[in-house]
Amino acid sequence: MLAHNSGQDHRWLISALGGLCLIGLGAALALDQLGYVLPYRWLFLILLIPAVGMILDSFRLAKNFGWRDIRPLSRLITGVIFVLISVLMSLRLNTGLIFPVLIVALGAATLVRAVLGRVF
Repeated sequence: MLAHNSGQDHRWLISALGGLCLIGLGAALALDQLGYVLPYRWLFLILLIPAVGMILDSFRLAKNFGWRDIRPLSRLITGVIFVLISVLMSLRLNTGLIFPVLIVALGAATLVRAVLGRVF
């Protein structure tokens, strides 16, 4: 019988909640770009939470697998992309609907990956 691993059991739920947060953030950004006034100046900080998590996770994976493996590199690149998006958001540049759609797509992909990882 397999041992119960409580640390991995809730990881999919945290990923799913992160995906839902990204979808909400992307929707708020899309509403802002479409002209609705939203009282926020701190939303870009929400993207820094998964960015820092991914960058730290990449260093943890690099210690286990080395930097030549795709897992630490992909997490590092994703974390850097999130940091760059949050910097663009903090500067309040008019990016149209490109970044909101990108953030919603990243959130949806994270949500689907978490649920499918739990099911399969």
